[in-house]
Amino acid sequence: MKLKFTHKTWYFFLLCAAAASMLNGFAVLGGMDFSFLEMIAFCITGITVLFLAAEKGSPAKEKRNYFCVFVVLMLSYVVNGWAAYICSALVWPALLGLEYQKGKPIQRQLQLVGAAEVLHLMFVLLTVYGGMTNLSFWANLLWVLLACARGWAALSLYKMQEDA
Repeated sequence: MKLKFTHKTWYFFLLCAAAASMLNGFAVLGGMDFSFLEMIAFCITGITVLFLAAEKGSPAKEKRNYFCVFVVLMLSYVVNGWAAYICSALVWPALLGLEYQKGKPIQRQLQLVGAAEVLHLMFVLLTVYGGMTNLSFWANLLWVLLACARGWAALSLYKMQEDA
């Protein structure tokens, strides 16, 4: 038995990562700690991007770009402080940007994810480093909205692959 992984498979995994992140966001808003879900989302995203980089038959430039997104994702885990937040905020827009460059009609999703990443990053940095702890609820709410935007983008990619 031979498993066949396609772009559709990896887009489904991105959808799962967004769903795990969304569930964690709802848990945080409810006062619970489900941080293991965020680690699961991180791992799924990393594996997905790495396998997209290793896909047979893809052009070398495309593989290099996916691998660079993977490196930025890993940097978000390895570095500390504000740099980690910035690296983390770059991953999904970069990934969607690569898909958009390949001709996928996901401009709206890319814009929404980019805007949500910027807003969330701003609120997190103000909360953590600006001493404005009263913004933490809004940062958490923006986290849920960001996860929804990521989910919409992943679902759109998945549906486009289904139609192809």
